[in-house]
Amino acid sequence: MNRVRKQIGYKEAVSQHLTGNRIGIGVLDSGIFLHTDLRDRCVAFADFVDGKRRPYDDLGHGTHICGIIAGSGIASGGYYQGLAPACNLYVGKILDKNGNGMIESIIHGMEWLLSFPAKANLRVINISVSSFSFQNKMRERMLFELFREAYEKNILVVVAAGNQGPKGSSISRLGDTVHTICVGCHDGEYFADDKSACKFYSGQGPGNAVYLKPDIVAPGTRIVSCKNVDRQYAVKSGTSMATPIVTGALALAWQKYIGDSSYEMKRRLLRSARDLGENYPKQGFGMVDLGKLLTDMH
Repeated sequence: MNRVRKQIGYKEAVSQHLTGNRIGIGVLDSGIFLHTDLRDRCVAFADFVDGKRRPYDDLGHGTHICGIIAGSGIASGGYYQGLAPACNLYVGKILDKNGNGMIESIIHGMEWLLSFPAKANLRVINISVSSFSFQNKMRERMLFELFREAYEKNILVVVAAGNQGPKGSSISRLGDTVHTICVGCHDGEYFADDKSACKFYSGQGPGNAVYLKPDIVAPGTRIVSCKNVDRQYAVKSGTSMATPIVTGALALAWQKYIGDSSYEMKRRLLRSARDLGENYPKQGFGMVDLGKLLTDMH
């Protein structure tokens, strides 16, 4: 995570003492294991797979995502701290132990998150999954309507572009709407000659419904974060890992620009992105740039 912090200009958040304090972040994934680094961050949990009440993660994917967003780094002496270590997590389990899930689970998860009162200050919903079947058009419309509802409530839904690239029009269907921020993966100057780097398989635009997709990219290769075993960490790669980096950046930005609407915050995020010199279907507006995001007052 130190490499990621350097790449995205995290020192600006440190200088402004931004930690995501009192910002609510929804995470729809495989759940959360209460790792030492996450023990005080999960304020609400719901299981849309097996109906269990206590937080758990039998896959490990969701815990890794939560660590990127909100891990305290205590177990590593601060080395693997997440981007917004003081934010509050609202975690919905929508994936089973094999990483499989149904679109109905996302719908139920979105409905659950949107039911929280304003005092929860829910500002971002992270969905780092992309392999759902969209054959049921009615369910698809229901989900996209919930994305629109979130946007109108000033909640940004941040989704992974998926790992089906580099062919064109390979982004996840979840990201192919104006009401989500679709995140691709790019590591900038890092891993330039490594063919296993995520930029070589990150989902690319254009979208089928929204031509200008993805919206933005973030680092996603060999990201170290919390494992679903206490005090241990795991290394994972993909657009799933890039997505919570954008989510964490938004948590910090929303702490500063607390009065922004979803439209204003999305505009800030995309306008502050750093051009990597790639074509739009690969990089969107460019690399997330937290330093510029937190100093751009217009």
